[in-house]
Amino acid sequence: MAPTGSIPAHHRGLSLVELLVVSALIAVGTAMAIPVTLSMVKRATSDSALVVIETFVDAARDRAVAERRNMELEFVAPNRLRVLRVEVPSGAKTLVAELTLEGANEYYKFGAVPDTPDLFGPYPTALQFSGPTPVMFTSDGSLIDSAGDVTNGTVFVAEPNKPETARAITVFGVTGLLQSWRWRGTAWIE
Repeated sequence: MAPTGSIPAHHRGLSLVELLVVSALIAVGTAMAIPVTLSMVKRATSDSALVVIETFVDAARDRAVAERRNMELEFVAPNRLRVLRVEVPSGAKTLVAELTLEGANEYYKFGAVPDTPDLFGPYPTALQFSGPTPVMFTSDGSLIDSAGDVTNGTVFVAEPNKPETARAITVFGVTGLLQSWRWRGTAWIE
């Protein structure tokens, strides 16, 4: 039996050394987690921008088919996208939707990052279409260039100076179908 006034061994607190070791472990864990978390946030922001652009462009295609009118895509540097309906018979253009990318994402292509696996153009620019711009979706859902020819294209998006944020959307002109791509340091993945 323990003497009166003494604390049993199993009720004693931590020593100063034990507290310092636990504090050091928490500090090391936190220091390791912060860069990983920041990197994850950048990738998530870029993934979000990719989804927003893909949804916006797909909606423009759907609208062209539903309204039986050409919908022109106007990419405004550094980070805006506009959809203009081409009126019949005048050819006048009416703004029907506008998108501004959030955060630091903009139309951007890194020189060291290769073209997507679709290989729609080895051009150095962020907006790569096989024909002259502007481009538009027609009432049958295909994507055409300003000469009226079916065109394929790639739109690159990223935060400048941060290759891990590189993303791309390719458009197959004949059908207007979209494919999204994410750069993972050595290759593009779907």
